[in-house]
Amino acid sequence: MDEALHPASVRYILRKRAEEAGLEVARSKRLSPHGFGAGFVTEAYKAGARDEQIMNHTRHRNLNTMRGYVRRAKLLQDSPVKLLGL
Repeated sequence: MDEALHPASVRYILRKRAEEAGLEVARSKRLSPHGFGAGFVTEAYKAGARDEQIMNHTRHRNLNTMRGYVRRAKLLQDSPVKLLGL
């Protein structure tokens, strides 16, 4: 019987693949599967994807959970910082 991956293994694999792809990720930055999912939801929302499309791709079952990421995208998109040119 195969053994499951240790939880830390996924982060290690992601970091190694990012380095192989030539991406520089500072050790202080967190690279995680959750971050990829959250980033996808944010970018899909900003691109105009419908809730159903996003949920179908991410396999979210709960609209409120998925919309938690959308709210974060709205905060970035509607930030008053943009008015200051920052």
